Amino acid sequence: MSEERMTAVPEGPMLAIDTSTAALTMALVDGETALAERTVQAERNHSVRLLPELDELLRSAGMTPRDLRSIAVGCGPGSYTGVRIGVTMAKTFAWALGLPVYGVSSLAALALGGWRDALAGTASVDAPAWVVPALDARRGQAYTALFAADDAEGRALRRLHADAVLPFREHAAAWLRSAERPGTVVFVGDVEGGFADMLDAEAAGSGAVVLRRAWTMSARDVAAVARQLGAAAFVRDPHALAPNYAQLAEAEVKLIEAAAAAAKEREQL
Repeated sequence: MSEERMTAVPEGPMLAIDTSTAALTMALVDGETALAERTVQAERNHSVRLLPELDELLRSAGMTPRDLRSIAVGCGPGSYTGVRIGVTMAKTFAWALGLPVYGVSSLAALALGGWRDALAGTASVDAPAWVVPALDARRGQAYTALFAADDAEGRALRRLHADAVLPFREHAAAWLRSAERPGTVVFVGDVEGGFADMLDAEAAGSGAVVLRRAWTMSARDVAAVARQLGAAAFVRDPHALAPNYAQLAEAEVKLIEAAAAAAKEREQL
């Protein structure tokens, strides 16, 4: 791999994909230009839909895999199975075609897309602001993070909190009442339903302008984050590309609990 490719995303068509949510999203992007996009609600059928959708994406742009110059993939967190499928496909394509691959946070892509949507759709939103992506992780928890939007151009966001699975209401309240908080906080992603009630309750009396933007993951935003990060997102060995689950799978948790219980039982013998 050349030094140039390690420090910047190569010019030419990039394939960007994300399968961390129910939305199977992919795009062919050249610089700031989207050549073709496909987003379908795949639910639990990512493994069945991914390759046929990719074939249709390439056909729609009059391209073949050999025309690609790089690959970007959202590495999660999100659906365990979904994230694994997307990352596996990206690393396989990168290895087979000899392409550089860039792994980015799905939450960073969600935050960037939601922030740009807020700028385009709300005249009152302005920077500096905080942007909080949220994906429902059930039981009152969310896959979430915290980013700062330092300008109103929508070019990039600055990370303030790592991707994690957190009790959503508790951390939303803490961020809204932080002494460092700017005047505006934008929550994007799964921010309707139960999360909407939580946010509305915590926003009251916080003194912040709180906006909710329901936003679906977009591969175009994955590509944008990859271009911005460049070398920081580059994975030298495609085989080393790994999902970010942000927590143990339920089966792993049960295995650890069972092992701990067995060890305690042995100690009591």
